Amino acid sequence: MKQDPPIIHLGILILLFLIAINLLILDIKIFYPKNLLFSDINSPTSQVESTSGITQSSSSDTVSAALSEILSKDQKYCPLACVDLIGQATGSSNIGSPQQSAPTVSQQTSATKEFIIPLGQGQTAKNNWEDIIGTETVINPALYGQIKEAYFIASLKNPTKNGQVEARLFNVTDSYAVYGSHVIMNNQTEQTISSEKFALPSSSKLLRVQLKSTLGYSATLENARLKILAN
Repeated sequence: MKQDPPIIHLGILILLFLIAINLLILDIKIFYPKNLLFSDINSPTSQVESTSGITQSSSSDTVSAALSEILSKDQKYCPLACVDLIGQATGSSNIGSPQQSAPTVSQQTSATKEFIIPLGQGQTAKNNWEDIIGTETVINPALYGQIKEAYFIASLKNPTKNGQVEARLFNVTDSYAVYGSHVIMNNQTEQTISSEKFALPSSSKLLRVQLKSTLGYSATLENARLKILAN
């Protein structure tokens, strides 16, 4: 068989090489954006790798700078490197995470407590102080906390309206009238009267109600009680 000259083989190789180049150019134009530059792909990638050991804030700044550099070239499409950078930025950020609120310190004020201690009842027709034995009560301030003030409250009755009806607390333990506990009903058939505020003894004492009718007419102590306000 007659062999072809070497020049023919060389021509065929050159033709195949040109066809391969044309196919490569067509692939690039069809499958890649027109303005894609390999320098754009390499540049931001190297920047991301160089900043892998930096803190989150500096990494975000580098990503933003790389995005600005790429987008400043008026490209119509975002290249693959741009997409990668956006994914890194959104993945490492705390977008959407709930904010931690600072603890609030609540200030509580101690509320004032009110204690009502019933003392009892009694009556008299004397014009000097008469002890109402049934009203004797031991008051221990330690049971009520820090006492701020105390009040003596008496419900008195004077059917004839003659004279005055008076009542007070008496410290049996130390034998003296409790200052500030004195109440007076005048020109009334019945009335509930509260004394001014006064200080209780600082230690446990036996207290008693004393009652008198200034003109010696029958008078009644319907109800007596001690009100204590404490913290």
